[in-house]
Amino acid sequence: MKRRIEKSLKEALNKVVKDASIDKMPPIVIERPKNEQHGDFATNAAMALAGILKRKPRDIAEEIIGSFENSLVDKVEIAGPGFINFFLKDYAWQSVIADVVEKGTDFGSSDIGKGKSCNLEFVSANPTGPLHIGHGRGAAVGDVLANVLRFAGYDVCREYYINDFGNQIEKLGQSLQARYYEAIGRDISFPEGGYPGEYLKEIANELVQKFGDSLSNK
Repeated sequence: MKRRIEKSLKEALNKVVKDASIDKMPPIVIERPKNEQHGDFATNAAMALAGILKRKPRDIAEEIIGSFENSLVDKVEIAGPGFINFFLKDYAWQSVIADVVEKGTDFGSSDIGKGKSCNLEFVSANPTGPLHIGHGRGAAVGDVLANVLRFAGYDVCREYYINDFGNQIEKLGQSLQARYYEAIGRDISFPEGGYPGEYLKEIANELVQKFGDSLSNK
């Protein structure tokens, strides 16, 4: 519906600015009003053109309305300083129902992606620290984005990259070992560049509860 309104509006605007010297059309916004009493769609076109045409926005709005043609629109009104509100006919919405029923779960899908490969990495929590709410958010947002891309015709590969090797993991092991030794009463210096988080103390205490000091020689 929005694309159809945009098309008709552009045609009307071309008529309005036909005799004016405009190098570039200013940004025109078409959006759904927050208040449904202001119509189904609204545009700032008249106000956007006011400065360029050096005319009152409401006068420009009246001219736009006079040139606007769209069979799906029931009425067009001017509001406030020059907003133009579009009210669609009931048929405009009802006509979509048949398309929804016909396409079923594929309604709204497209082939914009044209089968292009898309690798989407999300969550990928750092294994050296505990999970937090941000990782949960990343999981939800990433999965939704992957679904949207797939629905738009992309070949999506979801990836949760786990970087569980290298220097950071070695430091994590050394840090946990130090916390374990502390938990069993052994005096040991904490490794330089280690992970001092409280979560390692909790893990060390769990190890002590399960294994006692039997890991101290390993």
